[in-house]
Formats: sequence, structure tokens, C-alpha cells
Amino acid sequence: MQIKESSEVYDVIIVGSGAGGGMATKQLADAGLNVAVVEAGPYFDPKDPKTMTQLKWPYESPRRGANTDRAFGEFDMAYGGWEIEGEPYTREEGTQFDWFRSHMLGGRTNHWGRISLRFGPKDFKGKDRDGHGENWPFGYDEVKPYYDKVDKLLGVFGTNEGLEDDPDGFFLPPPKPRLHELFYIEGARKMGIPVIPARKSVLTKRINNERGVCFYCKQCGRSCSVYADFSSGSCLIFPAQRNGGKVKIFVNSVVREVTTNEEGRATGVSYISKVDRKEYKLKGKVVVLAASACSSARILLNSKSKQHPNGLG
Repeated sequence: MQIKESSEVYDVIIVGSGAGGGMATKQLADAGLNVAVVEAGPYFDPKDPKTMTQLKWPYESPRRGANTDRAFGEFDMAYGGWEIEGEPYTREEGTQFDWFRSHMLGGRTNHWGRISLRFGPKDFKGKDRDGHGENWPFGYDEVKPYYDKVDKLLGVFGTNEGLEDDPDGFFLPPPKPRLHELFYIEGARKMGIPVIPARKSVLTKRINNERGVCFYCKQCGRSCSVYADFSSGSCLIFPAQRNGGKVKIFVNSVVREVTTNEEGRATGVSYISKVDRKEYKLKGKVVVLAASACSSARILLNSKSKQHPNGLG
């Protein structure tokens, strides 16, 4: 099979466009690097009228009331309904493992509940506390400046409470409690149980001109057409492109392996296009694998060569 090889050499090739891949894209493109983002699924923009499902009525479904096989309803924005047709995975006999792969631009940041909590000091030193696992090689104080930057970049609502292991941050105002919430807040406080607002990466006030403010439609699972909730595509990758960053996106492109040279160093990636089923190669000075733990491991194991007979890593 003929492999089509790109002549362009990117400063960085990033595999995956979710939380890790999106943040890497934003930071590196803003620093002036020429970035290629390789995503296994299709292009996705929550405000694209061709795919937008926010604020649609049930009768607008092409099924017209018939049952759907999509796990979370007809209008959930996970392509394939959380299962990817034609891309099965195996389970060891006698085990149960369900793997949700969000193959689409932005990855699983399109679907999570936006709860945005910091690790506290105790979380980094679990072994000291209960003897289980291992301590992190660094503590909260070393990570705090980066948490602060992320709060400001993404926009997280909440309140500063001075709690030891739920550290304060740079928060937007939280939404006002609803009526039923006021009742259980009152009851909890009578019993001496502290109640604080959730901390979520949803905008309750503007932080820039690119994103709107939440209007409480209760349809976060359909993805937000005004970019009020955080997702990697709408809040990291698209802004990097709009602000002049050199970002080229390759969608429907399943990376097979990291290519290496005679010294065993990474030179790029090889991917299969889901559109024409042909193999392509991209060249890069640096390769960032951000394709989730399982898929990144798959790519590393596939990346066999004379220098790396068992794969990379």
C-alpha cells in the first residue's frame, strides 16, 4: 500500500484534541510554533447550525418519536452515541470493561459535567495519610500557580471558603440556589454540615469576547452553542487559530504509530484516514501523545522499529 508523506515539517504534532491535546495546542500555538493536531474523529463546532442540537424540540428529531439506540438520547452530542461503529475493542475473558471513546474534535471535554476541582494538599500525599499508593513527587504549592492560570483561562464559578483540602481559586460568581436547593442547604446547615456551591467551568459572566454566558437551558449534554461551558475545541483550539496561531487540524485520522529515525528518535506519525482508508505520514520535530491513556498506549506499542522492537516507552 502506498503511503502518502507530507513534505511539511511541523514544530509539534499533537495526537488527540481533548483536554491534554487542546491545552498543548493553545500554549504552543500562542508561543508561535507551527502545530498539527491529529484527531481520530470528525470535526465538531457546537455552534455549527448543521450539527447543533441545542434548543431543538423532540419533534425535530428525524426519528419523529421512535426510540433511539443512542445511550443518552437523540440529541446527545457524542458521535455514535458513545459507541464507535466499526471500531470495537476486546475484553479479556471473564472481565467487564466499558471504554467510552469520544472520537470527535474536543474529545471527552464535550461531554463531561464541567466539575472543576483542584487537588488539595492531602491528595498529593496519599501514602503519608493512609499508607496506600504512592505520594506525588511534588505538592500542591508547586502546582497552584498553574491551577490559577487555568481558572482564569477557562472561567470557573465557585466561592472561596478557606477549606483545607478544597483550595480556593479565582472564581466567577456561582448561580443563585434554586428553591429546592435552599431547603436542603438550610437543613444541612442545621445539622452542622457545610454546603458550598459547585465549582464548574461554566461562564456566569464574560471573560472575553469569544465566549457567551450561560443562559441555563439545562442542555449541557448537547454542547453549548455560545461556548459558555468549557470544551477543548471551542475554548482552546479555535481561539488559538483565531489569534493567529499556526494550527492545522487533521480529522478522521487514526494514528497508527509514531515514526522514528535511525537514532530511535520520533520524526512524526503515521495515520489512517477514515475517509479514504489510505495511510499518510506527517513529519514533526516533536510528537505529543494526548490520545487518552489507552489509545496513547496503543500507539506506543504499535511504534516498533529496529531501535524499539517492543514499541516506544
